[in-house]
Amino acid sequence: MAAAPLRMDEVVAPPPATADLPGIGGRIRSKPEDFRVEEIPAYPADGAPDGAHVFAWLEKRGCTTDDAVRAVARALSISPRAVGVAGKKDRHAVTRQRISVPREAAAGLGAIDLPDVAVVGPVEPHRHKLRIGHLRGNRFTVVIRGVPLTPDEARRRLAAKIEAIARLGGIENRYGPQRFGRDGKNAGRGLDRLRRGRPRKGDIVLSAGQSLLFNHYLLARRRDGLLRTALPGDLVQRTDSGGMFVCDDPDEVTARLERGEAVLTGPMFGSRMRAPPEGSPAFEREAATLAWGGIDAGRLSELGRAAPGTRRPLLVRAEGLSATVTRRGDETVAVVRFALPAGSYATVLLDELCHPAPAVQAPPAG
Repeated sequence: MAAAPLRMDEVVAPPPATADLPGIGGRIRSKPEDFRVEEIPAYPADGAPDGAHVFAWLEKRGCTTDDAVRAVARALSISPRAVGVAGKKDRHAVTRQRISVPREAAAGLGAIDLPDVAVVGPVEPHRHKLRIGHLRGNRFTVVIRGVPLTPDEARRRLAAKIEAIARLGGIENRYGPQRFGRDGKNAGRGLDRLRRGRPRKGDIVLSAGQSLLFNHYLLARRRDGLLRTALPGDLVQRTDSGGMFVCDDPDEVTARLERGEAVLTGPMFGSRMRAPPEGSPAFEREAATLAWGGIDAGRLSELGRAAPGTRRPLLVRAEGLSATVTRRGDETVAVVRFALPAGSYATVLLDELCHPAPAVQAPPAG
C-alpha cells in the first residue's frame, strides 16, 4: 500500500525524528541571555595594510542584525550598506558576529556607545567587505528552563536523545517553522509564487516555498528510511571537501554515508539547480515532491537569477553536542551546547531534545 501523502502542517512543523523517545519539555528564550550565539568565521582577516575594510565583532542583545547594523552606521555616519555581515542572527538572543566597515570609519568604532549593541576588538584590516554566507557556522549555548522533571530523569532523557541523534547520523537539516512566517502562512503563498515564476530577487515568500519543498523531500525520505541509504542518481556531498558527485553504486555510497564520509543532498528547486540524472530513482523522488507542490518542472527555468536554486545536505552534525542539568531554586534547568553549520536551524535540534514533552510533570527534587 502506498504511503499517505504528507500533509502541509507536518511539512511546515514535522514531528521530531526521535519522537519515539520522550523529551524534557521546558521553555527556551525566557530571556535573551538564555539563547547565546557566536559566529564561527569562514576565514581570518588578511591583515592587508592597504585593506579597504576592517573587521570587528558586533555584540547585540534583543534586536535583529539589521537593526544593529543601522545603529552602528548612524553612529559612524556611514550608509548601512557600507557595513558588511556574514549572517543574520536571532533577535531574541545575545549574539556575537563579525562585521566589516570601511577603513576610513574604523577610528569611530571605539567610541560607539549604544544600548544593547557593542562593537569590540580586535579591529583587523581586510581587503574585502564581509558578504552574506562568509561564515562556517555558529556556536550555541541554550538554557532550557522549567523542565518538569527531576534532574536525574532530565539527564537520562537528554543522554538517550543525544545517543539517538548520533545513531541517525546527525540532525535533519530541515527548515524550522519560523521560515514559513506567522502560522505558516508563507508556505502556501510560496508554492503559489513558484508556480507563477518570474520572482523578484530576495523574495522571502518564494524562498519559503523552496524551503517547504525541501522539507517535503527530506520527510518523504525519512518516512521511507532513506536518509542514509543511497539511491541511483542521488547527488551526494563529500563531508571533507564539500565536493558533489552522482551516486552510481548505491551500496558503496551507503557505506560512505554510514561512515560519515558523505551526506545525501536534497533539492532547493530553482532555475539552475543541479538535478539527478533524468529517469533515475533519485530524479523520480524529486519529481514527486514537485508534483506534491503542484509545480510544473518546466516552469522552474522562468525563476531566473532571482531563484537559481541549490543543493542542501539532508543531515548535519551538531558538533560538541552536550547537556548539563542542574537544580536552580525550585526548577530544573538544562544547558545545551553545540555548533551547527551555517544555514542550519538550532530550533530543529532543540525540538528533538524537548519533544515529545512529558505528559505528567514530575514532582521537584528535594
